[in-house]
This record gives sequence, structure tokens and C-alpha cells, in this order.
Amino acid sequence: MYDVIVVGAGPAGLTAATNLSHRGLTALVLEKQPMPGGLPVLLYPDKIIKDHPGFPVGILGKELSRMLHMQAVNSGAEIKCDEEVLNVEKVGEDLFTVKTVKDEYSAKRVILSTGIVNTPRKLELLKDYSGPNIHYKIEHPEEFRDKSLVIVGGGDNAFDIAVQVCSITRSTTILVREKYAKAMAHTVKAAEELGVKVLYNTELREVFEDQFGRIERIKVKELSTEKEKVIDVQEILVAIGFVPVKEFLRNNGFKPVKDGSVRVNKNLETNIKGVFAAGDVTGEVRVIAKACADGITAAVHTFETIKKPYWLK
Repeated sequence: MYDVIVVGAGPAGLTAATNLSHRGLTALVLEKQPMPGGLPVLLYPDKIIKDHPGFPVGILGKELSRMLHMQAVNSGAEIKCDEEVLNVEKVGEDLFTVKTVKDEYSAKRVILSTGIVNTPRKLELLKDYSGPNIHYKIEHPEEFRDKSLVIVGGGDNAFDIAVQVCSITRSTTILVREKYAKAMAHTVKAAEELGVKVLYNTELREVFEDQFGRIERIKVKELSTEKEKVIDVQEILVAIGFVPVKEFLRNNGFKPVKDGSVRVNKNLETNIKGVFAAGDVTGEVRVIAKACADGITAAVHTFETIKKPYWLK
């Protein structure tokens, strides 16, 4: 029996667990991935994060995740990985059961820090393709050394990756379907200055495989002119977003808003009394600093509902 179970070991969940433990509550963090840290370690471990407070020259995603994890462990929080949460059920006024793929746990309160996304969104054209040179995230940048890389997507993730790997690739090209990129302006400018070729208003239309099942060429279409051309490619990275966690929220009785995030009140409490939420799953601004702030806010209000009045044991 724990005071609080935190679902998700990303920045929001780890920060919440640290704050809960410092306030004398027992906290269990359940993470579906094999390691804690969330998107910074899973999606962009070698990206330098420059907008997080306290790091004037930036910090690597994996290093920030490592430090947040270490802080949570040192505070006394318990963290279990490879434990995807399937069900959150309220079974009493101050009792929840949380069922994972491995076990079942009990707690007085729950904090959802699942993030807004689940798995990378697949490009419709490539949804059935399982060849070796199509990627949805970068785990080992060195595998792109001296390769011609095409990145599909116009958001921050696509341009961040391009900036990260363009110095080691033979060539890096980004296909942006819209007329303008959605990524931050300074990242777009940095990519272009580093020699990344950006093809705006362009979409992937066809792929051509070699005898070993690897994509070796692609056909792209410039949407405003209807012109098509074929590009040689050795690696393709699809960075067009992620599938939201709507199904998990819906199956567990949480009320979502239009963008798929969970509805919360000013205290970050969901429609289920006793279940709070923090980080990207609450929608709005999705940056690490805000996720950490949410983790603290959710932890404070969770604490206040357990200790009444909060200064008494």
C-alpha cells in the first residue's frame, strides 16, 4: 500500500515522486519503458536542451533524465520499469488499485504522468513496411554516419534530429509537407545554416526497394507545382508525431479534451476525485520545464488531500 502511485517516469512523474517523498509520502512510479526518463532519453538523448532553467549552456536529454531519476531515487521514491499500466480503478474513498502487465498495486492517490503520446505515428505510405532502413526515432546516431538521410516531418523533432546528425551524414534532407515548418525558428535556421536541405510543400509519394528489401530511392512531389522527382536515399526517418494516449484515458473513465489530453481543474485533479495529472498529458504548453512544474503542483495538491490539515500527520 502506497500513499501515491505515479504513472509514468518522465520529467513530470519523476519530479512529482521527488516532491511527494520529500513531503513524507510513500511514492511508487510505474514506467512502461525499460528505463526511466521519458521522452528526453527515449526520443532525443543526445539533443542539447537549451530552454530548461538552470543550464546556461544547455544539457543533453539523457543527462537531464538521469539527474531527475537520481533525484527521485535519492528522495526515497520507488521506481519500477517494464510495468505498463493497464487499469486505474477507484475501489474506495481513499483507495485505488493500479493494474499493470505484471502486478497489481494499491494507493490512496494516483498521479497520471503518461505523456500525451504513446507510439510514433506511422506514415500511411509506410505503415506496412518493415525494412531495416526506416526509423521512427534515433537511438544510435552513428548508424547514420556517411549515409544519405531523408527526414519526413516539419516539427521540432524533425529539425532537432537534423541538427543533431547532419555533421556525420553524407547528406540530410527534410521533407516538409506544409509551406512552412512548425519547428522553432532558431532550429530551422540552424539546420539550414548547417547545410540541411529543406524541401517545403513536398510529400513522399513512393518508395523503391532493392533486392534485399531496403529502400534505395524515393519519389517526392512538390505540391504547388505537381512536379515529381526521385531521390536516392540510404536511411529514412519519419518524425510526424505520435499516437495519443486517448484509448488509455477513455478505457479508465477519464474525460479528455479535443487534443486528446486529460481534463483537469486548477489543482490538476482529473474528473476522478483522487487522481491528478501532470506534464504533457494535461495539454497546453509541452516543454520539460512546464512538465516538472506540473509534477510539483500535482504533488502538492495530492499531499494536501491526504494530510488534512496538511501540517498534521
